[in-house]
Amino acid sequence: MNEITTQNSTEIAVLGGLAQEAQYYAKSIANGMIQLGRVLTEAKPLVKHGEWEQWIRENAGCSVRYAQVFMQAYARFGNNAAVAQIGERGKIFKLLALPAGTEEQFLTDHDVSEMSTREVEEAVRKVREEMRIELDEERKARKKAEDRAAELELEADKVPDHIMDELVEKQNTIDAQQRELARVADDGRAALQEAQRLRRENANLSREIEEQNELIEDAQRQYDSVRSELLSLQSVAAKGDAERVPVDELTIDVFASAVRQFIGTCARMPHMGHTFGTMTLSEKNAYDELLRTVEGWAANARQAMNTIAYEEVEIHG
Repeated sequence: MNEITTQNSTEIAVLGGLAQEAQYYAKSIANGMIQLGRVLTEAKPLVKHGEWEQWIRENAGCSVRYAQVFMQAYARFGNNAAVAQIGERGKIFKLLALPAGTEEQFLTDHDVSEMSTREVEEAVRKVREEMRIELDEERKARKKAEDRAAELELEADKVPDHIMDELVEKQNTIDAQQRELARVADDGRAALQEAQRLRRENANLSREIEEQNELIEDAQRQYDSVRSELLSLQSVAAKGDAERVPVDELTIDVFASAVRQFIGTCARMPHMGHTFGTMTLSEKNAYDELLRTVEGWAANARQAMNTIAYEEVEIHG
């Protein structure tokens, strides 16, 4: 008994909340119409038998007929965000005339929010006419095939076996085409949804790629800055080493070893014309500064080698 009371209390509470929602959405425009259809759809199973019409009048302020229209609108467009942006009930009423299964394609092909009610009505009429023509052609083709089959069946005794075989094959082809048409109609809706999902994913990936490119460009700028600073520091350090006066003498063996090491490291430099031609100015200046240091050192070393030592000779009287 307590369980029944608890269940009834829960249903009453849920129904009370749905009643408040119905009163709120009944005052809205297009989105309210869709949401009102949702509320009515959820409330109907909970309303006691025989009280549905009264519940609608008290909470939604409309007739049963209009309630059915709202519920139909929710069933067909409740999951389509574009419909919520339309802003006019009249347009949604016109959209309800679309043949079943054509809603998604129609909303993809038409910006209903920017169209007038008359334009929506005309576009829906065109879709219905195209669908009617297609169905009429299909019915005519089927009727023609059925009439021909009936005609040949009456003359079965007069018709050669190979003609009957062809007839059966054509009828089988017609049946297969009918099944394929039904399958394509279902697959078309699924393909449209998949295409919309892929477009969203592509847009997200494009944004991510742009963000990654910006990060890469920032990292490259930082790398170039650090590299330029490092080359500058190396230039200063090399210049200091060249200008520092050593406290010990340089032997020929040590000098020869240093020259061989220098040439082994820097022998490629005279052949780097193309590389220097494509360098940034800051990198080129760093190389130039280091080369000037080497040139200055070589000039000073040459001057030192050209020094002539004179011995003082003491003259005795």
